[in-house]
Amino acid sequence: MTGILQNVRYALRPLRKSPGFALVAVATLALGIGANTAVFSVMDAVLLRTLPVRDPHRLYYLQTVAGNQPPGAWNTGNSDTSFSEPVFEALRERHDVLQDLIAYAPLSIGKVAVRYGDTPEEAQGDEVSGNFFSGLSAEILLGRGFSADDEKDHSPVAVIRYDYWTRRFARASGILGTTFFIKNVPFTIVGLAARGFHGIEPATSTDFWIPLQSRPELNAWAAPANINSLYGTPKWWCLPLVARLRPQVTPEQAQVALQSTFGEAAKIGVGTIDSKQWKPLLSFDPAKGIEGYNQQYREPVRILMALVFLVLLIACSNVALLITARNEVRQREFSLRMAIGAERRHLFRQLLTESSLLVMAGAALGWGFAVVATDALAAWSGIETGLEPNRNVLFFTLGISATSALAFSLVPLWMALRVPVSGVLRDTATNITQNSRRLLGGRVLMASQVAICLVLMVAAGLLLRTLRNYDAQDLGMNADGLLVFGITPQNAHTIQETSFFYRTLLDRIRALPGVESATLMENRVGSGWSNNNPDDVDGVKLEQKFGSGASVRSNRVGPDYFHVLRVPILEGRDITDADTPSSLPVAIVNETFVKRFLPNTNPLGHKVRDNRTIIGVVRDNNYTSVDEKPRPMAYYAGFQNVNAGETMHFEVRVNGEPLNLLLTIRRTVHDIDPNVPLVKPMTQRAQFEESYSQPRMFARLGGFFGALAALLVATGLYGTLSYRTNRRTREIGTRMALGAQRGELLWMVMRESLLVSMAGTVVGFPLALLFSGFLGSMLYQLSSFDPLSFAWAITCVALVGTGAAFLPAWRAAKVEPMVALRFE
Repeated sequence: MTGILQNVRYALRPLRKSPGFALVAVATLALGIGANTAVFSVMDAVLLRTLPVRDPHRLYYLQTVAGNQPPGAWNTGNSDTSFSEPVFEALRERHDVLQDLIAYAPLSIGKVAVRYGDTPEEAQGDEVSGNFFSGLSAEILLGRGFSADDEKDHSPVAVIRYDYWTRRFARASGILGTTFFIKNVPFTIVGLAARGFHGIEPATSTDFWIPLQSRPELNAWAAPANINSLYGTPKWWCLPLVARLRPQVTPEQAQVALQSTFGEAAKIGVGTIDSKQWKPLLSFDPAKGIEGYNQQYREPVRILMALVFLVLLIACSNVALLITARNEVRQREFSLRMAIGAERRHLFRQLLTESSLLVMAGAALGWGFAVVATDALAAWSGIETGLEPNRNVLFFTLGISATSALAFSLVPLWMALRVPVSGVLRDTATNITQNSRRLLGGRVLMASQVAICLVLMVAAGLLLRTLRNYDAQDLGMNADGLLVFGITPQNAHTIQETSFFYRTLLDRIRALPGVESATLMENRVGSGWSNNNPDDVDGVKLEQKFGSGASVRSNRVGPDYFHVLRVPILEGRDITDADTPSSLPVAIVNETFVKRFLPNTNPLGHKVRDNRTIIGVVRDNNYTSVDEKPRPMAYYAGFQNVNAGETMHFEVRVNGEPLNLLLTIRRTVHDIDPNVPLVKPMTQRAQFEESYSQPRMFARLGGFFGALAALLVATGLYGTLSYRTNRRTREIGTRMALGAQRGELLWMVMRESLLVSMAGTVVGFPLALLFSGFLGSMLYQLSSFDPLSFAWAITCVALVGTGAAFLPAWRAAKVEPMVALRFE
C-alpha cells in the first residue's frame, strides 16, 4: 500500500506541473466516455432491454403479418399491433400454445384526468386484462394485482406505479384501500407495483392500471362509446396483446398453430374475409427494447452509434497524441533516471500510475456527463421508461480509453530503453533528434482525426439542414400564437350536459383578456391522431367508385375553426355558432378531397357522410404531422354531433405569449368544474415540433457530435503543435538571429497544421460520401450528397486547422532571439 501511495504522489507531481495538459486530457476522455455511454444506453433501452419480469425471453408482442386489420375493421391508428376483443377471447383459450395472453389499452390518447383528494391532475393510465401482473410475472410490492374476476366484473380497483406513488402520494404507507378518482369514477387502490416496473406502453411510463372496463366514460383510447366500444363493437380492433409462449414453443410454431383460430375470430364483426386481400397470420416480436420504437429507431440508432464511436476514436487518439507529445519532452528525464540507477519497472509503474489517474478522472467526469446527456436524450426522444446510463457500456468505453491511454503512455519508456544513455546525456533537451518515423506517425494520426472529423461534420450538416427543412415547412396555417389543451368534463354524462359544458367554457375563454379567438376540436392538430374511415359522396361509397383504400380523414371542429387556425377558406364559409343539432348538417372539405372525389365540379352543396352538406372548401393544411402528404379531409361541425363526456381539445389564439394565459384559463375551467385538469397544455408550434421529435433529436445529436469532434481535433492539433513548437524554441531563435521574418516563422508553424488538415480532408471526403449514403432514410427534402453540407463541413475543418495552429505560431513568431538562444 505504501508503494502505491508513493507512486500516486510521484504521478501527481508532473500532472500538477502541467495543469493544462491534465485538464485537456481528462476533459477529452470524459466527453468521449460520456457521449458513448449516453448513446449506447439509449440503444440498449430502445433495442435490447427486456422487461423486469421473470423469464422475459418468452414474452412477445403480437402483430399482424399483413400490417393491418382485415377489410371492414376499424382501428386505433396502430393497424399492425391492435386486435379486437373477440380475437383476444379466442386466442387466450389456446393454452396448448400460450401460457398467458395479456391485453391492455390506454384510457386516453395521452394522459387522463384523475383526482386524489381535492387536487385534479392528469396521469397515464391503462385498462388491462385480469392476468396482467400474473401473466407478465411482474412483482407487486404492496397489496395485490388483478384477478380473472376483476376483469369479468370490471371491478373498480387500481394498482399504481412505484414512481407515481412517490411523486403523487409521497410514499404514504396507508395508500392501500384509499379512493382514487379516474374521470370522476371512484377506484380503490389495491396494489403497488414493484420499483422499476413502468408498464408495457411504448416509451411511456404508466402511472396506474385498472381492469378492463365496460363503462362508457372509461372506454379504451377515450373513444366515444356510441361509435366504438371495447365490448360492444366487435369490429373495433383496439387491444394490443402480449403473449407468454409455453416452454419449448417457438414463435414459428405458434404462428402455424394459431392461424385457424385467429382467422375465425377475425371474421367476428366484419363478416367473410377474402384471403387474397388479407391473410390471418400472426407475428411475434420479442418483448425487448421499446415496442414500436425498436423498429422505428433501429436504423437511426445504429447510425448514431457509429457517429458516437467515431467521437470516441477521436478522443482516444487525441489523448494519445497529447501524452506522446508530452512524454517526448520527458525522454531525457527517463534516460537520466536510468543512468543514475532507476529500474525499468519503477519507470513503468510511474507511467502506469500517471495514465491510470488520467483515465479514472476522465471516467468519473464522463459518468457525470453521461447522466446529464442520458436525461437530455430521454427528454428529446420522449422515452419515459426509466432511461439511465448503462454501467456495462461505461466499463466498455472506459476499457477502450484506458487501453489507448496506457499503450501510448509507454511509448517514451520504450524509446528511452532504445536510445543509448550516454548519447542522450551528452545532448540538450532542445535538440534531441526527432525520429522521422515518429513524426510521420503523429501526422498520420492527426490526419486521421481530421478525416473522422470531416465525416462527422458532413453528417451534422445534413441532419441540421434536415431540421431546418422541418422547421420551415409550410403548414397551411399559422401555428404561432396558439395555445392548445385538452378538456374532459367530469360531471357531464349526457349529450346535452356535455354540449352545455363545452359551449359555456368556449364562451368564457373567448371573453378572457388577451384572447383573440378560440375554438375546439375532437383530435388535436399535430398529435399524429386522426379518424380515417371509408366514406361516401352523394350516397355512393368511395371504395365502390375509386377502389379500395379510398378513405377520408376527418375531424369534428368547433365554430370559427379555420379563422382561429388561419387556414384560408377557398370557397364557401367557416363553421359558425349557428351550426347546431337543429340546423342543417354541414361539412367542410379540403382541396385534395375536391381534386380526387369531386373534380371539375362545384363541390358546394354535395353530400358526404350521414347526409352532411358541403358548405366550404379550405386550403390543404398539415393535420397529423409536419411531413405528412396531402390527403382527402372532411371537417364536421362539432356541436352538431357531441358525444357524452368526450374529451375535446381547445385552440386559443392569444395576443402575446400563449403560455402566459395558462393560469387564467385554469381558473376559468376551475370555476366551471374544479375537478377538471387541463390535459397536456402547450403551444401549437410545440405540438407540431413533437411530430418530428425523432429527426430533431438526431439533428441535435449530429450537431453536438460535429461540434465535439471539431473541439477535440482543435485541442489535439493545438496541444501537439504547442509541444513541438516549444521544442523548436532554440531553432526559431537561430532563424530569427539569421534574419528570418516573423511572417515566415508564422507560416512555418502553421504549414504543418494546414498540410495535416488538407491530407485529412482528402482522405475523409470519400469516407463522408460513403457514410452520407446511409443517412438517406433520416433526411427530409434533402439529398444525401447535398453540396452545401459538404462545403460547410470542409470549411469548418479548414477553420479548425487554422485556428488550432494560429496561437502556437503566433507565440513562436513573438519569441525574442536572445531569449531563444539561451533557452535550454
